[in-house]
Amino acid sequence: MSKGESNEFRPALEAAIASFGLEPLTESQINRMAAHFQMLCKWNQRVNLTRIIKPREAAKLHYAESIFGARFIGDEHAILDIGSGAGFPAIPMAIVRPDLEVTAIEANQKKALFLKEVKDALELGNLNVINARLEDFDWSAYALLTSRALERAETVFQTLIDHMGVNQRLMLYCTAELAAKLGEHAPPKSRVATHAIPHSESRVVAVFSIWSAPPHGKGSS
Repeated sequence: MSKGESNEFRPALEAAIASFGLEPLTESQINRMAAHFQMLCKWNQRVNLTRIIKPREAAKLHYAESIFGARFIGDEHAILDIGSGAGFPAIPMAIVRPDLEVTAIEANQKKALFLKEVKDALELGNLNVINARLEDFDWSAYALLTSRALERAETVFQTLIDHMGVNQRLMLYCTAELAAKLGEHAPPKSRVATHAIPHSESRVVAVFSIWSAPPHGKGSS
C-alpha cells in the first residue's frame, strides 16, 4: 500500500461510518483499523486475503459493513466468526466492542497466522484466533455465530442452521437471495430477520434463530 493510499484510508473510513449512520469511531479505533488495513495490504501481496484493497472500497465494504452488523449482536458477550479470513467482521467488532469476546476460526493456516499477528500488533485482548476446520470444532457453546464470506457458503450455512441449538443465533452477511433460500429450507421452528446493508442493492445482515426446540427424529411434533 502506498503512502497516499494509507493517508486516504482514514478519511474514507470516517466517511463510510457516517454514511452507514453508525456512531463515530474514536481516534484509537481509527488507528487500530488503519493498522489492520495496512497489515492486510502487505500480507495480501503473498497471501490471498481479499480482492478489495482500495481504501474507499475497503472502508465501506469491509469495515463499515462489519461494524453495521454489531447493531444486531444484542446482549451476547461471546461470538464466533466462522471463516474469518482477513478478519471480517471479527476484527472491527473486537475493536468497537471491547466488552465482547470474539473468536475467529479460520481453517487456512496462513490466514490464521495473519489474524494472530493482527491480534498481537493491535493488542486485542478480546480476540481469540483458532486455526481449525469448522467440522472439527465444537461451536455449540457460542450463543452467536457470524460469517461473512465462505466457500460453499450455501451448504455450510444450511448445515449451521440445521444444527443450531435453541439458544443460538446465526448472523450472516450475505445476499438477500441467499438469505431467502436458506429461510425456505430452515427448520420449522426457526425464524430469520433481515436487515438491508446501507448502499447495497442486494446484501443484507440475516439473523437466524431457533425460537423453540426443533423436532427430534421423524414423527416428532
